[in-house]
Amino acid sequence: MHPHAISERFIRYYQDLSFKKLPGTSLLNPSIPMTFVMSAGLAEVETAIDQLGSRTPDYDYVMVQNCFRHFDVDRIGKSDLHLSLFQMPGAFSFGHIDRQVTVRRMWEVLTRDLEIDRNRLWASYFAGGQISGHSFDADLDTLLAWREIGLPEERIVGLGVDHNFWKQGGGIDGQETTRKCGPNTELFFDRGPQLSCGTGCRPGCKCGRFVEFANSLFIFAEMDAETNELSLMVKPFTETVIGAERVAMILSDKPTVFDIETVKPLTDYLRSLHLDQSEELYIDVEESKRILVDHLRALVFLTADGAPPPGKGGRSRLMRILIRRVLAQTKVLGIDSAHCLPSLIDRVTDLDGNQHQDLKRGRDALVEYIHTERLAFERTLSRGYRQLDRLLAKNNGRPLSGKELVNLVKQFGIPVSLLRLTLARRGLEFDEHDYGQAIEQWRRNVVSPTVAAH
Repeated sequence: MHPHAISERFIRYYQDLSFKKLPGTSLLNPSIPMTFVMSAGLAEVETAIDQLGSRTPDYDYVMVQNCFRHFDVDRIGKSDLHLSLFQMPGAFSFGHIDRQVTVRRMWEVLTRDLEIDRNRLWASYFAGGQISGHSFDADLDTLLAWREIGLPEERIVGLGVDHNFWKQGGGIDGQETTRKCGPNTELFFDRGPQLSCGTGCRPGCKCGRFVEFANSLFIFAEMDAETNELSLMVKPFTETVIGAERVAMILSDKPTVFDIETVKPLTDYLRSLHLDQSEELYIDVEESKRILVDHLRALVFLTADGAPPPGKGGRSRLMRILIRRVLAQTKVLGIDSAHCLPSLIDRVTDLDGNQHQDLKRGRDALVEYIHTERLAFERTLSRGYRQLDRLLAKNNGRPLSGKELVNLVKQFGIPVSLLRLTLARRGLEFDEHDYGQAIEQWRRNVVSPTVAAH
């Protein structure tokens, strides 16, 4: 099923319950000026309500929000489940929290309206724990709600604060005086015991067997950002969200999110361009294609919403990172970026344009952003390769240390995928273990870790 059809069914289900439909908001929300919208959440709901001009008497809303998560870009390519740009339908109820009603609705929309196999679903709930000096009891009301749904006891899992307790981030430069918080429950699809990491495999494992694709938050309290003093909210709220692309993967029985119908035609197109197989011993071709396709999709949506040209600071810096990673992968794959990328952008808009009419609006701007950044990137690479030559001459045949490799990536701007390939072409080793240790040390030494280039 197409992700847009999934979102439409979700919306229709909640509209039938008298939830008011809100428009999705721009990926550029003023509440997060240094990055882009990361989820369908309270800020997006309030922005959408303001855009409508008035708040309705009821307090139940439903919307579909485009989301971009910059902190996931290092997972792209390696993970079968992560896209940096994805669609998140969400339903929100303000002024009350009824776990049984919320859980039942989430179950109905997923198993009845979207027809996900209920026999392969697991649920998690908050098992209790310490958060910022406060002790929170286990969320037994949610546990009871899942039992009443009829979910077998062995498929209901209690997890701790890292998985099933949500606390609001810092917002604009971390200046909010309070942080909303509360427990949450998640739904997982079991992809089969053949993917199990062991006899104790269950939701919360990172083996890939269990795919988290939906959750509900029960937000009832606020913590003071400085003192951590806890107070109950006058108007608590619940939100239920799903990942449309992950649901599409589940319903179409595909192994990865890169195999769904809004993404696979893009990787297929790259496959038709990549003819040189001689260097596949040195590079992970599939990973490179995934990175290129994912980042270009994100750039199309971000630019259509008004994202700035690549540069320094905040959103401009994120745009630069995405574009340079795209350009790096064209080099790794041996693809002519000037020819390939405009054509690939057009394919992105063709696949999603029927639902997002504004996508074509940013097309020419994005092509110009890429052209301008390509020139700057080439200058950076020339400088970086000169430094590489100096280091190799100095080392007189010895492999580069992890610290030297990190310096070439971070100080001289050679993406790590290109650095691996360049060394391999010269018959030289890239010490993955030494590099891994050095990059972790580098991250510990910087105040605000940046995204490693790939």
